[in-house]
Formats: sequence, C-alpha cells, structure tokens
Amino acid sequence: MIEDKASFFKALGDRTRLTIVGCLLKHDHCACDFSAIAGKDQTTISRHLKILTEAGILRYEKNGRYVIYSIKDDKMKETLEKCGVEKVDSCCPGSMMDADARKGAVRKNYGEIALGMVQGCGCCGELSGEEIAGSIGYSGRDISSFPDANLGLGCGNPTALGDIHEGELVLDLGSGAGFDSFLAARKVGKTGKVIGVDMTAEMLAKARENAERYGFGNVEFRQGDIEELPVETGSVDVVMSNCVINLAPDKSRVFREAYRVLKDSGRMYLSDIVLLKDLTPEERSDEKLICACVGGALLKDDYLRIIREAGFTIRIIDEDKDISKRQYSGYPLESLKLELRKK
Repeated sequence: MIEDKASFFKALGDRTRLTIVGCLLKHDHCACDFSAIAGKDQTTISRHLKILTEAGILRYEKNGRYVIYSIKDDKMKETLEKCGVEKVDSCCPGSMMDADARKGAVRKNYGEIALGMVQGCGCCGELSGEEIAGSIGYSGRDISSFPDANLGLGCGNPTALGDIHEGELVLDLGSGAGFDSFLAARKVGKTGKVIGVDMTAEMLAKARENAERYGFGNVEFRQGDIEELPVETGSVDVVMSNCVINLAPDKSRVFREAYRVLKDSGRMYLSDIVLLKDLTPEERSDEKLICACVGGALLKDDYLRIIREAGFTIRIIDEDKDISKRQYSGYPLESLKLELRKK
C-alpha cells in the first residue's frame, strides 16, 4: 500500500503531469493534444503519460489512429479532487477563461446576433453585412440571393474555395443563419444534401426559417457542438467552415471530428482567423475579443500543426493579411484559407 501511495504522489510531483491530469479532469484528450497544452515536445509528453499510467492514475484506449487518455475511473477522479488537483482549461495556451465560460459567452453573443439585438460579432466597426461579405469574396449575386442569411460574420468564402460537386453531401461547421449552407446547396443540387451544425438555438431557428423562405429542401440544420459532431462516421464528402473554429475551445478535437466524419476521399475547405503574434493573457480572457474571433485564435504555426496531427494534408489557398486593418482594428492576425485532404 505504501509503495502504491508513493508511486501516486511521485507521479503528481511534477507541474507538467499536474497540468495533464487537470486537463483530463475536464474531459478526455488525445495524446497529441498535450504538446500544445503543456508547451512540451511530444517525446517529453509521452514520458509523462507513461508515468501517470503506470501509477494507476490514467488509462488509455486506441481510437483508430489516435490514443485517447482519460482518468482511470470515477474513484480516481474523486481521489484527485480530494488531493486538491485543480481542473485545467485546455482551450488554448495562455487563455485564462474557462472553456465552458467561453462557450457560454459565444452562445449568448451569437444568439443576440440571430435575434437582431446586435449587429455583427463586434470585430467590424460600422461595416454592414453586405460590405463585409463583398470584401471577403462573395459575389453580388451571392449577397442578393439570401440577404436574410447574410449576417456579416465570415472571414472568407469557403464555398468559392471548395471543389463541390452535384450529388455530394456537404457539412457546414457553425452554419449560423445558413448563408454558406445555401450557397453549397446550389452546387450539390437536388441529388445532394447539406447539413449545417450550430450550437446556438437562435441561429438554428433563423437558419431553418431561411431554408423554408428560400425553398431549400436539401438543407438540414442540426443542433450540436463542432467538437462532437452529430454526424455519422465516414459519411461526408466535404466539410466547410467559415471563421468558426477559432471560437471552439478545443480546436484539435474539431479537426479530429472533421476527419472522422469525412469519407476516405473527403476534403475540407475553411477560412479562419489565425494570429501572427501572440496576445496578452488579458486579451485572451477578453469576452468581446473572444466573440470577435480574436481572443480564442491560435498562432498560425500551432493551427497548422494540429491540422496535420489530425491526419490531414494541407494546401494553403490564400492568406488575407489586409483583413487585420479592414475588420480587426490592426490586431496581428490574418484570414487563412485552406484546403485539407484526408490521407
């Protein structure tokens, strides 16, 4: 018993291992996540995970190409909490705001946008939805076709980037009021289908209302979290996303989920905000900056790394640095436009 206790406390006697355990008290993680969370190389992380597993604190299971770690059982969770091990938010390095609080703030803000209580996400000053859409790649025809669905929330036009064909199944992550979903529905035609996923009830209500207004019977909107998609494995031809992944606390999980739902020949087209220089802890915790797609954004190199770790190959289509001045008050960021292919 003494040897077991000694092994337990020795395993917890390291700051990196405490960080790992604290994250797992929140929710399970892939081994590849901890490098960014703890700021250590993967070899060091593997050594720490081995120590924690041998001490009986963690367990793991293989899920395809991933190794998913979790706390051994509920009794161990209770023991760790009694020992004062604190739960750690794993949303992004340097963030001081809890993941649940971040999601709550985003849900509230975008619900108010859907209801027309506020205009835009707070990043674009006095620009109208039409002006924003025109500046990020939408045509006049796009904008005039679905005016009620254009809320001026994107940082690119993934449907223009995407190689989308008639008859395909397209998944829109963070579908909002349905603007990109409807543009994709035009491309897939009556023999294809578009599924939009959004976590905000008000957005979903508006999107469904718009689908009926514009006569799209081939578009379905589902309530769900892009970190845990309500979509069948290997069922989707194309995933697209427009300035939404930066809002998700666990971006690694988002890309792993996208990889899971895609067919073997699947691809993903996205526009997202990435940082060119890190923010201060205060900026990372600023609710307005988080909802404006800045506070939760990753550094560009970290963003590309977690995509590769999820299993995708990457083609950089465009990098819009001018958007920093146009829409984001000069913050050190760009709109990164990517094509991802499932290996």
